[in-house]
Amino acid sequence: MFDPARPPVRFAPGVEVELPSAVFRPSRPTTVAIVAAGSCAPCHDLGAPRDPIARCLVAAQAPLGDARPIACFDEHRPALPDDAASASSGRPGGEGGVCSGQHTEDRALAWEAARDAAAALPVVTGAAGAPRGSALPRGRALLWIGAGLAAAGLAFAGARLGHARRARRPPRDAAPAEAMVRPAARVRLPRIDTTTCLGCYACVDACPYDVLAVERYVAVVARPEACCGLTLCEQRCPNGSLTIEDGAPIADRPRLDDDLESLDVPGLYLAGDITGLPLIKNAIHQGAHAAARVAEDLRRAGPGGAGGQELDLIIVGAGPAGISAALRARELGLSFEVIEQGSVAQSIQSFPRGKLVFDQPLDLPVAGKLWLKESTKEELLSHWLRIVRKERLPILQDTRMVSVERAPGAGDRAAAAGFVVVTEPREGGPRAERRARRVLLALGQRGSPRRLPFELSAEVEGRVYYHLADARSLAGSRVLIVGLGDVAMEAAIALARQPATEVTVVYRGGGFRRGKTRNIEEVRRLAAASRLSLRFETDVTALAVDPGGALEATLSSPSGTRAHPCDAVLVLIGSIPPWSALRAAGVRPIGEPTDRSRPDDVQGTTKAVPAP
Repeated sequence: MFDPARPPVRFAPGVEVELPSAVFRPSRPTTVAIVAAGSCAPCHDLGAPRDPIARCLVAAQAPLGDARPIACFDEHRPALPDDAASASSGRPGGEGGVCSGQHTEDRALAWEAARDAAAALPVVTGAAGAPRGSALPRGRALLWIGAGLAAAGLAFAGARLGHARRARRPPRDAAPAEAMVRPAARVRLPRIDTTTCLGCYACVDACPYDVLAVERYVAVVARPEACCGLTLCEQRCPNGSLTIEDGAPIADRPRLDDDLESLDVPGLYLAGDITGLPLIKNAIHQGAHAAARVAEDLRRAGPGGAGGQELDLIIVGAGPAGISAALRARELGLSFEVIEQGSVAQSIQSFPRGKLVFDQPLDLPVAGKLWLKESTKEELLSHWLRIVRKERLPILQDTRMVSVERAPGAGDRAAAAGFVVVTEPREGGPRAERRARRVLLALGQRGSPRRLPFELSAEVEGRVYYHLADARSLAGSRVLIVGLGDVAMEAAIALARQPATEVTVVYRGGGFRRGKTRNIEEVRRLAAASRLSLRFETDVTALAVDPGGALEATLSSPSGTRAHPCDAVLVLIGSIPPWSALRAAGVRPIGEPTDRSRPDDVQGTTKAVPAP
C-alpha cells in the first residue's frame, strides 16, 4: 500500500512491514496486489522462458520457488492507453485501454513502485524459523535491492510489448466464463477467507453491484442485500480466497425450469430481468436460449392447428431479451411477432444521457457480435436499432399486452392449440386477439414506477417526473429529488453538475441504507461542497401550485413542516414489479405454494403436475 502520509507498506495476512520511502507518492492511498508465483503455476510454466509469465518473474528470485512474487499487475489485459489506438479511435486508450477509463498513468507509477518493493522484499511471511507476524530483517531486505532491481529491469523490459499478445491469449486450460441462463434459486453470497485474501480489489472491480469492498487490506461483503448471485467475483479472485455459497431460497422469483419455461404454465417462457437475473448480457443470452428451446419444443409437438393461422411464438417485450429472442427465432425459421408497449429498447432509452454500459462482448444471433464494453446509451441504441431495421423484425410498438390465456379447449400440452394474447394500442383503441403456440414474456423488473402516496392535480402532474433521461433538460432549475437509491443518487449527481441548478434530495430514512459506494461518496462530497442539499427523515406530503404559478412542495420531518419551492420533482423511489400481469397469466413465485405443484418443489427441473 502506498499512502501519501507514510512510507510504503508491504503486507500479508498477519504481517506488515514498512519499506524505505519511495519516490512515488499517490494523491490517495493506493493498494497493489503482489501475487505469489504458486498462484499462477496451474496455468503457466514458471521455468519456460517463452511462457508469458517469464516477463513477470525476477531471475534473481528463482531460489524462492513458488513463493517468489509476480510483478505483473494487469490481469492479462493491456492497461495503459495505446497512442496509435487512441489516435485512430478518437477515444482515450483506444479500444485496448481496459483500465485507462478508470485510472490515469498514476496507476502505472504505482505498479512500477510495487515492482521495486517486490524486488526489495519478495516475501513477508517471515525469515526461516521466525514466528508468524515478524518480517525479514531490514538489512536482509535491502540486500535484495542491488541484484533484485537490476534483474527487474531486464525482466520487465519487454512487458509493455507483450500486453496485446497476452490480452488475446487466454491462460492454458482456462475456459471462458459462460453467461448465465437460469437464475439461482437460493440467495448466493460471497464467502471470503481473510487469511489468504490479497486485498487486490479484483473481486471489487468485477462486481457490477458494489457488493464488495476492501477494508483493512482484505475484501469484505459490504452490501449483502445487493448481491444477485453472479460468480464474476469468484472467477476473478486470483487465489481462491473468495467462493460463492448458497443460502435461503429466494421466494419472489418465477418458478422456472432449466429451459426458462414456467413450471405453472407449460408453453409459457420467461427471459430478462423478470427472471431475477440482471445484466444486459444475461438477458441477451436468455432470450436466444428460450427461442431455441421453443423451436425444439415445437418440433417435438408436431404441426400446429388452427389451419396454420397461429404464430409459432409471440414475444412480449422488445428489450435486450426480446430482440435476442426475435433474432434467434428468425434464424430458426419460426413465425413470430414482438409486442412492445413502448418503443424498441425502452429500458435503455430511459438511461441518463451518455451513460456508459459496461459489459462483455456477446454473440447475438444473426447479427454477429454486439460489443457492449464501454458503449454509451446512444451508441448501444444506434447499434440495436440498426440490427432491428436490417433484419426487419416484426415488432409492434406502442402495443400493450392485456392478457395471456390458454386457447379455448387446449390442454396443458395441446399440440393443436396454444395461447391467446389480447393486445390494445397503448393510447387506447380496439383490442385484438393474437394466437400463438408458445409465448415468451421478455419483461423487465421495472414494471410501473412507484408514485407519491397522494393525488396530484393536472397542473402539478406535468412537473413530476419518474426518470431522468438528460440532466441538461433541467439545468438552471430548482429540482426536488425523492428517494436515495442508486438511480436517485445518480440523478442528483448529474443535476448537481449542471450550471445554476439547485438540487435537494429528500429521504424518509435516517441515513444511507443502500446504494453503490461510489455514489454514496460522491453525494456526500457534493453535499459537503454545498452543491446539493441532503435531507434525511423527510417526506413529501403535498405538491401544489401557488397563485403565481410556482410549484411548492410540503416537506414533513421530525422538526416540523415547511414549504419548499421548486420547478420540478423527480420521484425515484423504485418500481412495482409486474407480478399482477404474471399472476394473471398463471405464473407464481417460488415462495407461493400452488395446487399444481408440490410444496417442497423449489424451482426444480420437473414439470408441475396439472390439477385435475
